[in-house]
Amino acid sequence: MTAVRPIPAELLTDSAVLKTPSVSGYNDTNLHNVRIVRTSGITDYTAGRTRDCTEIVMYFDCVNSYPQNTVLAAGQTLVYCGESYEITQAELFSGTEPHHYRIKARKTGGTFRPE
Repeated sequence: MTAVRPIPAELLTDSAVLKTPSVSGYNDTNLHNVRIVRTSGITDYTAGRTRDCTEIVMYFDCVNSYPQNTVLAAGQTLVYCGESYEITQAELFSGTEPHHYRIKARKTGGTFRPE
């Protein structure tokens, strides 16, 4: 069986902060060399109030992303470009060894009122 190659470093140009709940608050971990794809959507509740429903998909390579051996799971929070996203789905893809995570996250606190 042929080994699967890591995600090329040229595609892993983003970084984020992973916030893991702990007894005393949150433990922060700076993630480097990840790939983040952003999707946007706005839901109109009323004429004067809307909600930003932005979602992101993050790819964390088990070889080229740092720190290695990071565990990603639903319920953790990602901070990307100053905005917080709750991880709703974390999938680990592997063959004989772990290859990469695909993380789906939804923006939290995205309610705003247009001026």
